[in-house]
Order: sequence, then structure tokens, then C-alpha cells
Amino acid sequence: RARARRGADRFRKLSRPARIGVVLALALAVLGAGSIGVPALLRGSASCAPPLELRVLTDPDLEPTVTAAADAYLTSDANTDGHGCRRSGITVYGAGAADAVTALRRQTEDWREPNDQDVNPQRDVGPQPDVWIPATPADVDRVKEGQDTAAVAHLVAAGRPLAYSPVVLAVPDTVAAAGPRTGRPLSAMLAALTARTADFRVRRPDPEYADAALLATTGLYGTGTAKATDPGRAERLVSQAGPPSRTAADLMCALPEDPSSDAGTAALVPEFLLKTGVGCDRTTRERRTARYPDDVPGVEPTFVRVRWDHGDRDGAARDRAAEAFGTWLAGSGGRAVFARDGFRDAGHRALLDDDNAADGVLHAPSPLTEGAASGALDSALKQYRGADGPGRVLYLLDNSGSMGGLWDGPSGGPGLLRQSLGGLGSRDEFGIWTVSGLGERPYATLLPFDHYTRKAAEQAVDGARFRDAEADPPAALTAALDEMHRRGTDDHRPELIVYITDDEDDGRLTGAALDDVLNKARAGKGRVPVTMVSLVSGGCDRGRPDALISAASGGRCLDADDDLGTGLTDEVARTGTGKD
Repeated sequence: RARARRGADRFRKLSRPARIGVVLALALAVLGAGSIGVPALLRGSASCAPPLELRVLTDPDLEPTVTAAADAYLTSDANTDGHGCRRSGITVYGAGAADAVTALRRQTEDWREPNDQDVNPQRDVGPQPDVWIPATPADVDRVKEGQDTAAVAHLVAAGRPLAYSPVVLAVPDTVAAAGPRTGRPLSAMLAALTARTADFRVRRPDPEYADAALLATTGLYGTGTAKATDPGRAERLVSQAGPPSRTAADLMCALPEDPSSDAGTAALVPEFLLKTGVGCDRTTRERRTARYPDDVPGVEPTFVRVRWDHGDRDGAARDRAAEAFGTWLAGSGGRAVFARDGFRDAGHRALLDDDNAADGVLHAPSPLTEGAASGALDSALKQYRGADGPGRVLYLLDNSGSMGGLWDGPSGGPGLLRQSLGGLGSRDEFGIWTVSGLGERPYATLLPFDHYTRKAAEQAVDGARFRDAEADPPAALTAALDEMHRRGTDDHRPELIVYITDDEDDGRLTGAALDDVLNKARAGKGRVPVTMVSLVSGGCDRGRPDALISAASGGRCLDADDDLGTGLTDEVARTGTGKD
């Protein structure tokens, strides 16, 4: 105690700065003796250098699984150094498969440095990828076989796919059985099912957007053991009002919206979707059983390193990061993610998690073992785009006074129209109306219906001007629907109306005027899809006129919350024959 009192007396006699120094010294001594310590306090997330970010492009059907794998890899030991810091970060994004192949084939220079408002992969696909994971190794061959000699992106594919999933015909259990589930071409399976059930329907996602749907299309048109089928006839088997679902997951989630349709509709989807494609917000859905066509190649996710010319500033580091991620994906870590999502082994085709297989799948179905051929995919895509012959498109471009602030540049009304012309070919017929003015003439003809080169059409669009006038949307739409119905009376060509507007005058689309447009849009079996393109946010919200008109006609609604350039071009390409 005496020693403590003497120490306290000495402490009180110290100056204030000295007393502060003693306290700090004692505090540091305590911290140093503890389990954390000053050096440990200085370590942690704040001391980690920002990790190199890998950009991973993948097929839209694979995006959820690849994203889950990337999330697991980021926190794994394989991606952590001895100080608890991440070696790399990963950004996963999906993009339309056809767009990705086209960009890597012929647009790599524009990808690296866009210089054309109509061709911009950075906008339409995404950032330059370090890694590409397509749904089939045939995509790699498609790129290499058709790649420009001046391409600035170079592909190096791993030797073996990461996993496998057959493309199946997922049939509701309520549909009567019609023969064996394996050992037959898709056409034979469909013929047996339609013979049993008169109102049996088949749906397939968009072959332009996801490779699984394109693989299914090779079976629809006839490959392998099947006799070749007329594409137009094959497409009628999967025809539907409105655009197809963009991905297989979208399709699986859309079917239960109509219970009666769900019960009588089979879906051409990757097998793994029978396990993972049930997460959407539906309380009831049809149980489905997989049938395995023997002429449809399966999904085979493949790891591809993409190297860019003049991208060598951190090229070695990117190589190491990409190699580490690829090794992990091909190892036990990646296999666990693919197993959880219902995939099979890429080699012997057995389920990676046989104990937790989805209901309705066969454990050893013996589907087609050969992978997809690049030529077969290109041929199927070309035939799909021209399955119903050349198309007919009528553009309505709002040029009323309120469009003045949304006129110039690639995202303005004329700019979007220009971009979408890439979906039209020399055999397609199209016209352009400008929409402004009230009374008997609510539109003016900028280009009459005919066949045009893209250059000629662009020159006409460049000459369009907005006017100091209001627009009458119901009158213009009614006239457009009448025009297209008249032209389509004697043929079965695919048709489309595109209306590009800022919605400033949609106050006229109410009451009886809106009802007239909706009734005309719904009329007849040959109804013409109307794609409404709103240049403002919320234009396609539920209950808005644009959404109602597009739904009634079987078309699509796009607004400023979407990627308007890509979305509109895709819609036009489904009708036309130009985009490849």
C-alpha cells in the first residue's frame, strides 16, 4: 500500500502532458499483452489492397449457378491470402447468347472502343469479359470459325466442360403417358403426345437469348436421327401469343400464371431447371416428368479465358486470377455448387448429387452423348430467324413537340429506331410513320411500305423532325392496326407494330378511345403484336396504357427502365431476317 501511495504521489507531481503519456503507455502495454495487440488492430479489411476484379460473362440460364459459384469462391481458402485478404473479386453478368457470339466474332474492336452508336457491345452485352462461360463448347467453335482476322479478343477454352445437363421435354404429370421417356427423337415424342391430347402445347424459350433453347431448336428442326422438319411447321408447334420467355427459368415461372395452360403445356428446358426453376413466387404448379430426346444436345458450361490485345498491363495477374477461379470451378468447390443445382458430371453424365435428385428426372437416362456442333447451331439460328419467311414491320415515331428533348442521340426516338433496323433484312418489308397532329390525319408517312437498304432507311430517319404539335396515340394506333390487318390478309408473314413515344399525350388513351385500341389489338387469330417503347421511366407499369396495349396484342412493353436499344432490336429481329 505504501508503495502504491508513493507511486500515486509521484504521478500527481507529474505535469499534465507527462501524465497523459503514462496513461497511453499503460494502455499500449495492456493491448500488447492481450490477444489482439496493436499489430493485429492495424490488420483487417482496411489494410487489404483492393483485389483485382474478374469480369465473367455467362449464358443467362447459367447466371444463377455461376453467380452462386463465384460467391462461394470469393470467401474460399483458394481466394484468400495468408493475411485474410481476398486475392480477386468477381463480377458475373449474363447476356444474350447470340449477341455474345456475334460480339466476340465480329465486334471485338467496337467492344474495346465503341465508335458507332449502333454497334456497341459495351452497352448491348456488357463489359469486356476476362472469362466467358457459354452453355456449350460449340459456341467457342462458332466464334473461332467466324472470327474476324483483325479480332482483338482471343479465346482459350478449358479442356473439358464444368458440368452437364440434358435438354428435356418437361411434361405435366397430368398428361397421359405416350411411349418411352428415352430413345426417341424429339419429333417422335411430340407426335405421340399431340396424338393423345388434342390441345397439347409446347413452349420453348427464346433461341436468340439462351443456348438451351437453341439446342432444343436443333431437335425441333431435325438433327441426328430425326428427319429434317420444315422450320415454319416446327415453329407452329411452339407458337404462342407474344414474345417467348427469355430464359428457361422465366418460362418455368410463367407457366403457372395460367393453371389450365400449365396443366396442358410441356416445356423444353435444361434438366437442372426441374430442381432450381421452382423458386419463383407460385403456390401451385404442375409436377413435371422429364423426357429425354435422343437428338437434342445438352448444356455443357465451359470455362473460357478471354484475352484482349493491349490488355497486358495487368495481364499476368489476370491470368493467375482466372486460372485460380477456373481450377476451383472444376474442383470439389465448383462441383458442389453444380451438384446442388441439379447438374450432372460432364464425363460420365451421372447426377452429381444422386441422393437429392429432382422429382421427375431419370438417374441414368442415356440422352444424346455427343455435344452440339457449331454448324448445327448456326444453321438452326438462321432457320429460326427466317422460319416464317420475311417479316413486315410498321414503325410509329412520335414527333410531337414534347419529343424535342428526347430526339437526339442514340437513346432518342430516331436513334433507337436506327439501331433496331439491324433486325431487318433485304427481304423484309417495313414502313415508318411519324405521329403528330390531331383530326383526320394523325400521322405522316416518312417511308412507305417497301424493301429498303439500311443506309436508305437511316437517311430517311435522319431527315425526320419533331413538330410543334400534339399527338393522337389512339387514332394513330388504330390506323396502324387497320393497315397491318389489311396487309396480312393473304399471307402468314410475321408482323409487328413499334410505337416509340414519350407518353406525353397518353391522356388521350383513356376510356372509350383506349377500349377501341384494345379491342382492335385483340381482334382475330392474326393479331399483330404491338411493341410499345416508352422513353420515360414507369411507362410500362401495371395499368398504364402502354402495358395494356402491348399485353392485349401479344407484344412487349419497354420503357426507360429497360435497355431500350437491345430490347427493341431483339423484338424487331424476331420479326425480321436481318440480325445475325
